[in-house]
Amino acid sequence: MRIPLGPTQSLEAILDEPAGAPDGAVVVCHPHPAFGGRMDTPLVGALALGFVSAGRAALRFHYRGIEGSDGVATGGLAEHEDVAAAHRFLVERGHARVAWVGYSFGALMALRAIAGGLRPAAYVGVALPTTIIGEDPARVAEVGRALDGAVPSLFVSGADDPICDAARLRTWCTGRAALVETLPGEGHGFTLVGVRAIVRRTVAFVRERAA
Repeated sequence: MRIPLGPTQSLEAILDEPAGAPDGAVVVCHPHPAFGGRMDTPLVGALALGFVSAGRAALRFHYRGIEGSDGVATGGLAEHEDVAAAHRFLVERGHARVAWVGYSFGALMALRAIAGGLRPAAYVGVALPTTIIGEDPARVAEVGRALDGAVPSLFVSGADDPICDAARLRTWCTGRAALVETLPGEGHGFTLVGVRAIVRRTVAFVRERAA
């Protein structure tokens, strides 16, 4: 399947759908491709199948310049536009309620798209790489714009994740419509137990907030 990206380019994608009429849809965004992130990354695939089992369509895609997707990878400068393209694709197929879930780099790109003005029905950021954002004023301000956009948001991370600082996340989320939850004993990559917990919590959050 192809997602249009401008007049001449497109993104490689997989759309998993339930047997019956879908009860909403979800865009699932994969981790950084420079570190092996792909749309078949185990957690990304598990999230997609979890949503399908819950009756929602799940769209996964490769960012620009990765695998079969057109364009040139930019390392995060423009990949948030790919998230927006995936969202538009689902809306144009008739899905009125589209939620977004991103893992690591995918969580950051989805958050950047929200900061740019798009409003998914709900957002879940798994292992958001807060170390990339750091204390850079422009990047922190972008996070603030996203979280001020009234999108129901949930951040989930491992308690032992060196790349996602839960304390920093809680500071950013204070006073905003966003929740932060941590999984004991988990790092930036997740055990099978962690994957199952993330899928369960993410699907439940989207069901509650994007009904």
